Amino acid sequence: MRFHSKEDHDELLKNIIEEQQIVKRIQDLQEARAAGCRTAAEANRFLEEKRKMEAEESEHGIKEGAQGPSGKVLQRPTQLKGESDASPRGVVKGSTGLELSGKDSSSAMQAISSDLDKWDITGFVGADLLSETEKQLCGEIRILPAHYLNMLQIISVEILKGNVTNRSDAHGLFKVEPSKVDRVYDMVVKKGIVQA
Repeated sequence: MRFHSKEDHDELLKNIIEEQQIVKRIQDLQEARAAGCRTAAEANRFLEEKRKMEAEESEHGIKEGAQGPSGKVLQRPTQLKGESDASPRGVVKGSTGLELSGKDSSSAMQAISSDLDKWDITGFVGADLLSETEKQLCGEIRILPAHYLNMLQIISVEILKGNVTNRSDAHGLFKVEPSKVDRVYDMVVKKGIVQA
């Protein structure tokens, strides 16, 4: 905290909170997958059941022991026709302990990535200063509004000084992926600060 400005420290805390939420969501999805859920809908039902059971237990003052929620077993919400409880051939156990077969792993990864693709920046500092197009850009390239505005300002100033004449000139100004700098540079062009 000594080395950050108040705004930088607030952004750091928001990023840490967001990271914890993403990690929690991934853990929930992994737990649902381990219980046999194969679709996002099944996973959501499983997690809702789990939350209800935990709420009931907390109301009754039952504490969860090391062996699970007091003998209650969460089961997969639905079993598809033709499925058995035995693990299919070709099951791979990942580093997380989650068992995934070839086709299941791709569908699980798609479910996780679809949740992670939704990157909402509305609560961050500076979001209220952006147009809808700029908000969408920040969400797509995953940068905070304050960082976007800073990049926009630096690129604009450097263009007006004559130090930046094309996209590749702007790459050296920032320690981020060049593709992100390109997208911000394109926005500067779109705003009419420089002709392409």
